[in-house]
Amino acid sequence: MKNPLPLRALSIFAVLLVCASLLVLPTSAETSSASYQSATDAPTSQIVAYYFHGNMRCGTCRKLEAYSDEAITEGFTDELASGRLSWLAVNTDESENKHFVKDFELVTKSLVLVEYRDGKVARFENLKLIWELVRDKDGFLKYVRDHTSDFLEAG
Repeated sequence: MKNPLPLRALSIFAVLLVCASLLVLPTSAETSSASYQSATDAPTSQIVAYYFHGNMRCGTCRKLEAYSDEAITEGFTDELASGRLSWLAVNTDESENKHFVKDFELVTKSLVLVEYRDGKVARFENLKLIWELVRDKDGFLKYVRDHTSDFLEAG
């Protein structure tokens, strides 16, 4: 009699693969263009903290966005209220946002600080260490807040 173990292992692998792919599929709320801002709405003079993501979002990517949101919205309430700073999550898989990938040299999900002057990008900084700090929430929040403070001061 043939050993059914390889067939059984393959079947289990296929089921796990399907389940894993369902975990990263976007929901309609996540891909709605109503919740994101495109570059056509670029501010004339302002600093924007962008979290860039695509349609496919794993647990780590969601954590990056949640920590970034917390770092900005809880750390810069005055700047957000005054309009000096804005916080936006942008889906780069949407056609009107694809240019951000080239504009800010994005290779993955990213938190980017951008200063606009007269409607044009004056400078930007990609906070690349967020990936290394995602398992250290306190370190992540400090890193984002320190760099955002420095970016605001230099502006």
